[in-house]
Amino acid sequence: MCIERVTPNRSVGTAPIAPNTDTPLFVRTLFVLFAAFAATIPCGAGGTEWPPIEPAAADEFSESAPADWEHQDSPQQRGGRFGQASGRVFKDRITPHWFANNTRFWYRNDLREGAKEFVLVDAVKGIRMAAFDHEKLADSLSKAAGVDYKADRLPFDDLDFGTDSKSVRFKVGGLEWQCDLTSYKCSKVETDPAPARKANEEKRQAGDSDKSVPLRALKEPFSLTPALSRWERENQFPRVANSERFGSFAKPPPRLPLPTGEGWGEGERRDLYREPKVPFHETPILPPAEDESPQAQQDSVQERGPRARGTGDSIRASTRSRDGKWTALVKDHNVFIRPAEAEAQEIQLSHDGKEGLAYGRLSWAPDSKTLVAFRIEPGDRKEVYLIQSSPPEGGRAKMQSRPYALPGDKFSTSELNLFDPAARKQIKPDVERFEHGWLAPRLHWNRENSRLSYEQADRGHQRFRVIDVDVRTGQARNLIDEKSETFIWTAHTENVRLNRVNWLENTEEIIYASEQDGWRHLYLIDAKEGRLKNQITKGEFVVRGIDRIDEEQRQVWFNASGRNPDQDPYLIHYYRVNFDGTELIPLTEGNGNHSLQYSPDRKYLIDTYSRVDLAPIHELRQASDGKLFCRLEEADITDLKSSGWEAPEVLVAKGRDGKTDIWGIISRPRNLDPKQKYPVLEDIYAGPQSSFVPKSFSAGSRYESLTKLGFIVVKIDGMGTANRAKAFHDVCWHNLKDAGFEDRILWMKAAAAKYPYMDLTRVGIYGTSAGGQNAAGAVLFHPEFYKVAVAACGCHDNRMDKASWNEQWMGYPVGPQYSASSNIDNAHRLRGKLLLIVGQMDTNVPPESTMRFADALIKAGKDFDLVVVPGAGHGPGGAYGMRRRDDFFVRHLLGVEPPDRNAPSGTASSVITETTESVPR
Repeated sequence: MCIERVTPNRSVGTAPIAPNTDTPLFVRTLFVLFAAFAATIPCGAGGTEWPPIEPAAADEFSESAPADWEHQDSPQQRGGRFGQASGRVFKDRITPHWFANNTRFWYRNDLREGAKEFVLVDAVKGIRMAAFDHEKLADSLSKAAGVDYKADRLPFDDLDFGTDSKSVRFKVGGLEWQCDLTSYKCSKVETDPAPARKANEEKRQAGDSDKSVPLRALKEPFSLTPALSRWERENQFPRVANSERFGSFAKPPPRLPLPTGEGWGEGERRDLYREPKVPFHETPILPPAEDESPQAQQDSVQERGPRARGTGDSIRASTRSRDGKWTALVKDHNVFIRPAEAEAQEIQLSHDGKEGLAYGRLSWAPDSKTLVAFRIEPGDRKEVYLIQSSPPEGGRAKMQSRPYALPGDKFSTSELNLFDPAARKQIKPDVERFEHGWLAPRLHWNRENSRLSYEQADRGHQRFRVIDVDVRTGQARNLIDEKSETFIWTAHTENVRLNRVNWLENTEEIIYASEQDGWRHLYLIDAKEGRLKNQITKGEFVVRGIDRIDEEQRQVWFNASGRNPDQDPYLIHYYRVNFDGTELIPLTEGNGNHSLQYSPDRKYLIDTYSRVDLAPIHELRQASDGKLFCRLEEADITDLKSSGWEAPEVLVAKGRDGKTDIWGIISRPRNLDPKQKYPVLEDIYAGPQSSFVPKSFSAGSRYESLTKLGFIVVKIDGMGTANRAKAFHDVCWHNLKDAGFEDRILWMKAAAAKYPYMDLTRVGIYGTSAGGQNAAGAVLFHPEFYKVAVAACGCHDNRMDKASWNEQWMGYPVGPQYSASSNIDNAHRLRGKLLLIVGQMDTNVPPESTMRFADALIKAGKDFDLVVVPGAGHGPGGAYGMRRRDDFFVRHLLGVEPPDRNAPSGTASSVITETTESVPR
């Protein structure tokens, strides 16, 4: 047994963790603003934001993530340039084009008013220079082409340097030109497409490409490269543009669309294994169908069997051995094999399959000598329902239903069975059944095909194992067996850039990621002996991702946060370390959130880093030791600043234990008057699956629709969220109602002590999904501080939301802790003002969660507002929901009545009605 360790509950510090209006000057100008804009404010949900700004632009950064149905950036959409405001940010990114055997590269800087410059870098010497004399090239090209070209507006975007860098080629108007960089003579080039293609292919094979090669980014086994979401790009996970995994087959799973939209990560993810090529040591098995029953599993690895109605002789699934000698299939609930010879009869291998306990998930060992099958007992197929009241095509309302496992529901269980087709032998290893609601066990074979291994996370997430089985005897052992008194983070790891288990290809070893010592670190496991060899990384920092495992050099290239004590502990840096834990080399050092682009041969790296209050900086470094060669660029945000843009302020204050630093940001109204008082809004998302305060630069005006109204907006990562110590994370265990509120309140009090214009007698809060649960919980459990809340599509009772997410944090079996954290069961506690928003077609959190909360509030005699958005999915309710949110805060925190959008346009009642509370204090 390799690791068998009980992780105790930890307190965050030595101290016990104890439970825990003035109107701004802006209001004076509201009459003037609305008099000017009244004619442009249309009525209804499709109207302009108040004041009139485009909702999408205004709230681009005001939510943790957008809703699916609004078609904003999803995890499958590739993003751009630090949220660039068009024409106001320059030199914010570098796209390198490598050549000369990867010793040089060029890139283009796009500058204001359409100007551009080409830059050449000699990576060996660490010299940055102009790629050529722009004036001379423009003059020569103008004479040769008979067109006047300017040096800062050359008519091409791409170019190709000769192997000796003494000439450059480019295309203008469909014609190819060459310019000698000694004489600066430009001439047309007559090209034959075939030789050109051949030359490019030869250059590519020789590693002399004109572009850096995109390499795979690691996530989990069986995946294609995931595109970063806007939330990941702007907040937590800067792209590793050219990361790869050498010497091991563990590829990340396909990033399928999540029901949540980006950033929330609460959606139940189904890992469907779609990798077309199956490497020698990894055998895919049949993916589970929605109802987890063998009868529902139709897809095989290599062929599809016909599906007949009824249960009699129908062939449910089949798969062919790699040597082509056998086809295995499930028939009448049992396992059969069919020899490849024509007209050969099927051979029955199992006899204990039956209705409700039938075989499925067939897979062959790579050497075709062992057939693996699971005897599956289906779980509950309980459903949730949606009523589409307003179908786009009209007509009657439509009801939709789908299986949806809740905490405590029965999951399918899978019993491992091994078959020796040659000997007609069946073995039932003495292992517990695999119990899971949405994933099937994935098998790993050793090189001799004598042993298979698979991962098993027990329900409740307090035990994780890698189970190893001898296929000849059925004898089993645990290569890894980790236990915790709280939780082991095995589900909803969408925002963690590493596999928990990384099998090495050339040796019988595993690189294992675990928080067993209180921080997420890497461990080297001897899989042959079943023992821990050594801890690879160690210290008070968190490994955030593995970028490359180099088995030849026995090194891990990884990224982590928290290792630089003088920096924000969430900022990501890059490192390399030997398998034995020696020679940990930092590859980055600047005070910011880092992303890397490697040269194709991985000898050099371009490091880009930024913070919310620091525009991007680009540096060229040596990949072997992180040595700085030269600074390439600093983003130019002069025009952005002149437009009135202001960066959020990063603020850190002590948490509830008096020791732990809590980090957050403050966004203020432009032209803030420090002599006035401003109400404060908190944008909250306290889901334990990540941390959520933005860390990278963005040119967008965060929370603009709210700061323009006169609010100060804050965002904070309190205890119970991820990417800090395990003890910091454990605060959420069995206690999602905590949501880090004690830390958040202390943080805001520290901010108000520094900035007295922050009015803590008028604090509002809003959030979506788990953030909706948090926002409503604020006015239930902390109404002495939070006065107004807007909760969108909230998971208001963790027993009514997906099992995968809630059992991870609230535990299994379902116990009284679920009721203690339930907004529904605590509805009678409501004080202050509450607006509930829910999308009628929410496919993530069932809408009845919000409706039952409303029912409980009604029964408790409480007043609240409810907005149901027909046709809307999981999110803040679209432009209409966000406008209602803004109006709600204006009415109850600013003391100003929003415009009557039902009044005729241009009338006095459509402009503004000021209440008696809006008098400046």
